[in-house]
Amino acid sequence: METPPDHWPDPIDDALEGEITVSIAHQQLDLDPDLVWHLVCQVEKGEGQRIRQLEVTLMSAEQLREMNRAWKNADYDTDVLSFSLGDGTAIDGEIYVSLDFALIHCHTYGATYIEEACRYIVHGVLHLLGYEDDTPKGARIMRRKEDQYLRSAGVIGT
Repeated sequence: METPPDHWPDPIDDALEGEITVSIAHQQLDLDPDLVWHLVCQVEKGEGQRIRQLEVTLMSAEQLREMNRAWKNADYDTDVLSFSLGDGTAIDGEIYVSLDFALIHCHTYGATYIEEACRYIVHGVLHLLGYEDDTPKGARIMRRKEDQYLRSAGVIGT
């Protein structure tokens, strides 16, 4: 497997028209914000969509569980939550990612921490685009798309 680059392209290099905000709310873990930008741009280009405004927040499992409880009335852990705030003509939304889950579960899937965290980000963007994974067919489609965008971003090898 190829080793990911030490530095990801600057957001300016991706020529994204919309605004992406990356916030790190975790006390110990983080992820390169340029990588988050790069991933989102790969999905935007690949899906032929436009991002108007997107906020990606990287947080702890506890913080995400509290959000899941408060906003979805679901008292269980999750790896990613996505909230669409737009009208469907462009992506407007928020994505919340558990970095704890990425660290804990990466070994289960034979991935690195960075690969797993990136998968959650791509997964969240795909949800904002209308993809669903609540059926076996939908889950297979999303997994293929995740792999496609992780490869095109240089996060996983070919």
